Amino acid sequence: MRLGRSWGLLALGALALAARLACIAVVGDATSGPVTYEHGEIAANLLAGRGFSCRFLGAEGPTSQQAPLYPLLLAGCYWLLGQGHLAILAIQLGQALLGSATALLTASLAWSLVPAKRSVGWLAGAVVALYPPHVYMVTHVQVVTLATFLLTAALALAARAQSARTWRGAAFAGLTAGLLLLVDPILALALPWLAALRWMAGGNSLPAGRRLVQTAVMAGVAVGVVAPWIVRNYWVHAELVFVKSTFGYAFWQGNNPQSWGTDKVPQPAARQLLAAAEGASLAEMNRSLWAARHKTLYIDDVVLTPADYRQLAAVSEPRRSAMLGRRAWQFVRTQPAAYARLCWNRLRYFLLLDETNPKTSHPLYRWSSIAWLALTVIGGLSAGRLWKRLWPLAGVFGSLLVFHTLTITSSRFRMPLEPLSLVWAAAGLLSLAGLARLALAFIGAHKPLILTGSGRIHHAALAEPGRSAAPG
Repeated sequence: MRLGRSWGLLALGALALAARLACIAVVGDATSGPVTYEHGEIAANLLAGRGFSCRFLGAEGPTSQQAPLYPLLLAGCYWLLGQGHLAILAIQLGQALLGSATALLTASLAWSLVPAKRSVGWLAGAVVALYPPHVYMVTHVQVVTLATFLLTAALALAARAQSARTWRGAAFAGLTAGLLLLVDPILALALPWLAALRWMAGGNSLPAGRRLVQTAVMAGVAVGVVAPWIVRNYWVHAELVFVKSTFGYAFWQGNNPQSWGTDKVPQPAARQLLAAAEGASLAEMNRSLWAARHKTLYIDDVVLTPADYRQLAAVSEPRRSAMLGRRAWQFVRTQPAAYARLCWNRLRYFLLLDETNPKTSHPLYRWSSIAWLALTVIGGLSAGRLWKRLWPLAGVFGSLLVFHTLTITSSRFRMPLEPLSLVWAAAGLLSLAGLARLALAFIGAHKPLILTGSGRIHHAALAEPGRSAAPG
């Protein structure tokens, strides 16, 4: 059985990796515009001896505008391979490996939570392996692939019953959770649900006191991983900053009179580029998607004036963000109906399609999102008693859904949550399939009923030998 499972995992990983490598080969070098954004600027500054810095809201200097782990990884690639295509390719290949590992971790998470149904893990892992948005995202120099991997790994480690009795298991789960915060601190909302999974993994056979201590060990290791960066932020900004300084700024981007609920403002020129690319090859379509993305404006470019930038540049980075955050709160208080409309927009964007992002306009992305939502809803409604094991996953998803509905959203914010949602989707769908098989077996065990042309029902056994049933 174990040998068969090992070969199955090898096949699943190879399938996921092959899909991602093929995507990189087809569209990985399909744009000549900027692809690294702030991550690349920070990485270049690190190599140039200017430290972890970038230009942000009118001023340049030491920054907490981005979480540290991803720019540091990019800087390492720049140092080894130069600031060109080779470094980008190395990042993409690394992300292909992480994406493939995410499919395997999804299967592992499902097996920990639904151990009696191995098929749940295989189905969830296979969907993640081939899900087009996840295959495509490894071509982007963004934190989303790493965040998705680390969140799925943290959930899988926390839920793993085999390690529930060891301090090492708790420490590894805490290490992964800490690294996750150094990639995307908003995912701190998942930590209470990680603790719940860790508690459940111990089972009734493990004393409550020991489970509590192990959960505390996991939390302590996570805090220890993040603490040095918090200290660095205090030293740089002279105030406490939890990983990133940009919450107020991001909240303002999503909540001002000209906002669509995201950080982007769609432009007619972007739509025209996409319309002109209909029917093009994948590589050509990807170039058009990137061109349309570069035509789409950030809300900063639309709303902030030179006077705003001068005012913001005069204060520290956290204060700049706080100033814009106060503007957003003023908007929320004075225009509650407009804020409610933005929240409704964000809910739609998060669950289905972000209309402000040109990259969500491709039919493959659209149909994939519709299929994901259908699987998630139908599977969730069909999971039944399995929810007594799956509810922490719903807690993670619900917490992030509410947060992004109320603040700001983007198509990439949902992606780390898709593997965990596919666990309950697979569990529910396979339960539904099992019920269907039982129903068919029940029907097959009884003498069939034949519906005649007139709609009257006759038992087939009533027909005499050699004669058909009486016609209607």
